[in-house]
Amino acid sequence: MNLKKPPARTLDLKRTEVKLTASVNSNDKVKTALFKFTCCAGCQFALLYFFHQLPETLELLDFVYFKMAMRKELEEPYELAFVEGGVSTPEHIEQLKAIRSQAKVLVAFGACAAHGGIPSIKNWQTERAVEENVYPDPLLVSSIKVSPIDEFVKVDYHLRGCPIDEVEFMELIRSVAADKSPYIRGHPVCVECKLRNNICILLMREGVQEGMCLGPVTRAGCRAVCTSNMRACFGCRGPMSNSNIPEMVRTFMGKGFSAKDIEMRFTEYAGLSAEFSEGARAYYGRKTPYYHRKAA
Repeated sequence: MNLKKPPARTLDLKRTEVKLTASVNSNDKVKTALFKFTCCAGCQFALLYFFHQLPETLELLDFVYFKMAMRKELEEPYELAFVEGGVSTPEHIEQLKAIRSQAKVLVAFGACAAHGGIPSIKNWQTERAVEENVYPDPLLVSSIKVSPIDEFVKVDYHLRGCPIDEVEFMELIRSVAADKSPYIRGHPVCVECKLRNNICILLMREGVQEGMCLGPVTRAGCRAVCTSNMRACFGCRGPMSNSNIPEMVRTFMGKGFSAKDIEMRFTEYAGLSAEFSEGARAYYGRKTPYYHRKAA
């Protein structure tokens, strides 16, 4: 995905708000709310860009709550809920369960909601150590280990990636609007690379950091955006189905990467998954984060 804006177009948040609120009276659209927990909000920014690129979005969804794009508070019921960000406070758990109780369809929106994302890197340390490094007075902080949202509630669909992909987003909302299940990709990013005739970065950049490509074990759906721009896959979409992590680790080690390099690559976005946690143990040994489970 190329997020470069057309030269003659700028992102006008005020204009976006008018567009969003103009659809409130429509009965044909899916009432939608977007919530944010622990994350950088990059997926929301991407979605604001999609509105300018994909007008069809606003023909299908009626946003009743979208804090970044609307001034109004949540006052209406909704059927579809997007939750961006991981759970990192007790309050998040309560809010998430309240969202789940109302939403007919709940979507994990982006890498942080789906896998914990970059904030979950802290889970490989004690919570006390993290808080003492960040806050002047940790006693005033109510923080817990970061979790994907499906650790606490049932999630209907996952929009993976950092940020989400516009094509996959459109596939999802079209499917929800038609009361159908969207296409779920279980194959690796390597398949998308081959379809684009990309040079294999894993083979091409042997022994350099950029060559640590997780494409062979990462779930597709991003249209190989990083590798198509000569950058290694960082695994932001989490593990593919039946990923062979031990072989990926052996491949990295055979190319001269250190155990620390391997650990950092596997824990950057989806280290809480059982599969990528296994890769991280190349550095940590038997030490694992506070939990790990098979990816959804």
